[in-house]
Amino acid sequence: MTTEPTKTQETHETPAAAAPRPQTPKAIPASAMSTTKLLGFAFLAGAFAALLVIAIDFVGKDPPIQFGVVNIQDILERHIKDYAVRNLTKEQQQEAAATFSKSLEFEIRQLAKKERLHLLVAPAVLSDVPDYTGYIERQLQVPDGL
Repeated sequence: MTTEPTKTQETHETPAAAAPRPQTPKAIPASAMSTTKLLGFAFLAGAFAALLVIAIDFVGKDPPIQFGVVNIQDILERHIKDYAVRNLTKEQQQEAAATFSKSLEFEIRQLAKKERLHLLVAPAVLSDVPDYTGYIERQLQVPDGL
């Protein structure tokens, strides 16, 4: 006969408390290391992509609007002097004035649009801003030195 305890005879003894083992750092699995590298690379790639989008957006924008001046009074005086030496009837003078006025307005608008300018009347500006009077005169073919 064996002396093995049966289930009913089992004693409920608690084993002696085992001494706690010191925890040693576990090695990081290779899969976790590659995941960390992948996440780091993804973060850097995302940051680079964001900077690239910002740079493209900045470069693609139009330059800021600048200011310029036009001396309309000078242009009109030269135009009037040019037409004063011509022998035109009153109707021809009115027609020439209307045509010149439309051309002047068109050229000023075209220059402002093309160069992204706010053009101001020359006497109203006291600071150093570019003067586009000569450009407008050349476009309108206003004679010099009359």
